[in-house]
Amino acid sequence: MRPGRCLVVVATLAVLAAASISVSTASAQTSLILRNVDCSGVTVSGAGLPPSAPITVTLTNLQRRTLERQPLTTSPSGSFTWSTRISLSGLRSVRAVVSRAGANSPIAWTEHSVPRPCPLVNTGADHAMPLAGLALSSIVLGVLLLTGLSRKIRLGRYQGRHVAAR
Repeated sequence: MRPGRCLVVVATLAVLAAASISVSTASAQTSLILRNVDCSGVTVSGAGLPPSAPITVTLTNLQRRTLERQPLTTSPSGSFTWSTRISLSGLRSVRAVVSRAGANSPIAWTEHSVPRPCPLVNTGADHAMPLAGLALSSIVLGVLLLTGLSRKIRLGRYQGRHVAAR
């Protein structure tokens, strides 16, 4: 084999080896996903993190007020999944931040916005049935009063509440 061809083969193999290394590091990119975001909870999952490492997952609103914080340990493959039931009433978006345990700087963060905010929590009883009962009883009472007064007027017993003219 000529020395020129040998150099071409070695260079090609080096390029292929470098490409396979870059593909393996590209597949290990950090990803953080918010799923199942609704008014009663959220699921946070991540991949490409340090394997078997202690991390802290924090859910915040846009003003960075902490809603929920959970310390976790990633799997040997560097992934995790955490589901929590939390009321998101009145919020339009939620942010998940992943940081190393005891560190302030985040490893990754993601944000999810909903088209309309979750309704505020109804803390009292439903008011429809008492209001419907009050309305129906008021109508029945009005009909009974009108019926009773119309009989008195027709029989001539009702004189009114006015002073007779002198």
